[in-house]
Amino acid sequence: MSKTVAHKGSKPRELTGKHVLVMLLVFFGIIITVSIVFTTSAVKSFRGEDVKQSYRQGVDYNKTLAARAAQSEMGWQASINVTGTALDRTFIVSVADRAGLPLQGVAVTGRLRHPADSTLDRPLMFMPATDGLARADLSGLHGQWTVQATAENSDGALQFSYDLNLR
Repeated sequence: MSKTVAHKGSKPRELTGKHVLVMLLVFFGIIITVSIVFTTSAVKSFRGEDVKQSYRQGVDYNKTLAARAAQSEMGWQASINVTGTALDRTFIVSVADRAGLPLQGVAVTGRLRHPADSTLDRPLMFMPATDGLARADLSGLHGQWTVQATAENSDGALQFSYDLNLR
């Protein structure tokens, strides 16, 4: 046996079509609002493309392969070293020929790339030294980075990249 309990002066409420309609509209309104907020946030935080003109790079991939083959044929090699502490850190590059002899007169240019946020990317200023090495200042940097650099002289150029984990 079940009893309907009603308070004095009030009648029991019934679930009507209007109530169901309001509940459905509120439910789907919340779902749509949350979806719009998350979608807007995702689009603003990551534009979906890390490399500028990635389509063009894909179309020109055969040129990239030919350039890498020519670079490999030269036999140049880059030796990389990171020295110092977090407050006084230096990135050192030495370029050697096929025989392992250091190349003189090589100009090194490069860029420091952050893997997650391209707005943090910055150019690296390499200073040539008399010992055939090129040095760039990394003082104060922390975290994961990629160095993309080119070493060139009148005989050719060597493009290389190096992953850094600076702690």
